[in-house]
This record gives sequence, C-alpha cells and structure tokens, in this order.
Amino acid sequence: MKRVSLLFAAAIFFAIFSVSLGEAGSPPLPKGKTIAVLVKGTQSHAAAARSILLKGLIDGGYRAVDEKQLERIRRSKAAALALEGNVEAILKLGRTYGFSVLLSGNMAVPKPVRNEFSLYTATATFSASACYSSSGKQIFAGTESAKEIGYTPEEAGQKAAETAARALAEVILGKRTPGQPEAAGTRYTLFISPVRSFAEAHGIVESCRTAGASSASLVRLSAGRAEVEAEFQGSATQLVSSLLRARRDLAEESVEGNTIRLGKQ
Repeated sequence: MKRVSLLFAAAIFFAIFSVSLGEAGSPPLPKGKTIAVLVKGTQSHAAAARSILLKGLIDGGYRAVDEKQLERIRRSKAAALALEGNVEAILKLGRTYGFSVLLSGNMAVPKPVRNEFSLYTATATFSASACYSSSGKQIFAGTESAKEIGYTPEEAGQKAAETAARALAEVILGKRTPGQPEAAGTRYTLFISPVRSFAEAHGIVESCRTAGASSASLVRLSAGRAEVEAEFQGSATQLVSSLLRARRDLAEESVEGNTIRLGKQ
C-alpha cells in the first residue's frame, strides 16, 4: 500500500510538472483575435517598437490591425487615454474599430551618456500590457530593457529601443521567458589590424553585433591591433561572411578553429 501511495504521488508530481513546463513557454495572447498595437514614446522609438511588434505578431500567425487603421486609432482622442490604461477608452476603441485585444506599450529612453571613447551608451525600457477590448481584462504585462552603444546619441537610443522591443516581442510570442537573455553562441576571438583608435575598435565591436553576434566586446587594443571576443550562433566562416557584408573595409586573413584574423583597409 505504501509503495502504491508513493507511485501515485510521483505520478501527480510529474503531471503537475509537465503542465507547468507546457505553460511556461505558451504565448499569452489568444490566436484568432484581432490585435491592435499602440506604443507611446519618442516618435522614432515608438514607431520602431510598433513595427517590430506588428511583424512579430503577423509572423507568429496572429491577426493584427493594419497601419492605416492604426493611424486612425492613434488620431482618436480615446487612444491617449487607452495608453494610460483607461478601461472606458479601451472599450470605446474596441467597439469603434472592431479589434478584440489592445496591446499597448510605453518606450522610455533616457538621455544617452557619452563614454571615454567618445561613443554614446543608451538604455531603453519597454513596458507593454494587453487586455480584451470587450471587458478591459488584462491578459499580459511585461517589461524588457536593453543597452546599446552608438556613434551619436540618436543612434544609441534607436538601437536600444529596437533591441528592447525585439526582446519583449519574443516574450509575447512565447519564444522566451521574461528577462531571459538570448541563447549564447560559440565564442570567437577576432584579431583585426591595423586599428588606430578606440573609436575604430568599438566600431568593429558594433559591426560584430550588426553581423549577428549575440554579444561582442573589446578585449584590448595594442600596437595597432584590436582583439575582440564575440559570441555567435553559427560557424566561424558564417561569422566572417556576415561581418564582411557589414564592413567592406575588412578582409579575411585566416580562420583557425575559433580564432579569426582580419585585415582592415
């Protein structure tokens, strides 16, 4: 009898555990419902975040209100109130424009900070919530942050806003849990020469990220040679190919295991 009880308890545990695992990665938004996306923030940041969310929803098989209809919604007086969480405004918008779910967000990007290399660092925080337009009931709420570097305050801020929006879009689509970093790739060491300044070196670091590296950092700059470490989900050859497409002034010299040597014109 004791053995049966233990087996029964174990079965219950694994059943509950399996359900929990299944729910952890499940998308929070219902499919088959039309979703409207509104984002508050600086015009360029808000537009980029809205575009990223819309593309993610459509690629994920959701029905989303198109840009023309969204423009009409944004111009309505109720839109500003809805972005502040006013339930009556949300209900009114849903009745008027015929969508079922409102996904509203707020993109905050404080003034970027200039660092010792004359580059700018920006941090973006993107918060969003979703609720039914028929009842105002909230079905999702989340926040993601991102930090990026750029040659100008505008570039750094825009890159940070877009990175934060992509992170939250992945959470909304159930591709990862809130706050979870992107999956790490293989670590590669790149040697690039000649590199004459820290600004040039950090430009190469940014190009590694543009080429698809999940992370990249400058290890050292000495005697005209920059050493950069980058994590990339692919082979060394794929990283080089992607990097050379992003930077026409670089040329491959050698690839040996996880070590890459590049020449700079």
